[in-house]
Amino acid sequence: MKLVVIGLGQCGGRVADEFARINKRARFQRGIEIIPGVFAVNTDAADLSGLQIIKSDYQHRILIGGRKTSGHGVGKINELGAEVAREDSDKMIDAIRTARRFFETDAF
Repeated sequence: MKLVVIGLGQCGGRVADEFARINKRARFQRGIEIIPGVFAVNTDAADLSGLQIIKSDYQHRILIGGRKTSGHGVGKINELGAEVAREDSDKMIDAIRTARRFFETDAF
């Protein structure tokens, strides 16, 4: 099974980063790749920069809501986070389309 993992917010980003770590270990130890794409989506640039394994480019660490939050997050205001995600959904979808062939996508 091949997965694409999308982490939403600080916690989801950390979970996705851990999946990336597991995939890296599987590639090194067994020569298999189980996760062809790992993405983190956040309104806070600092949270994205704190990730360790997910590629540090704008296609894998996706900052949304830059116009409204200036990269400083939504301050745990879920409604604002949902609004920003709706407005920037095209950024997320475009990034996911870059992933190689996959069979299942999970978001945390």
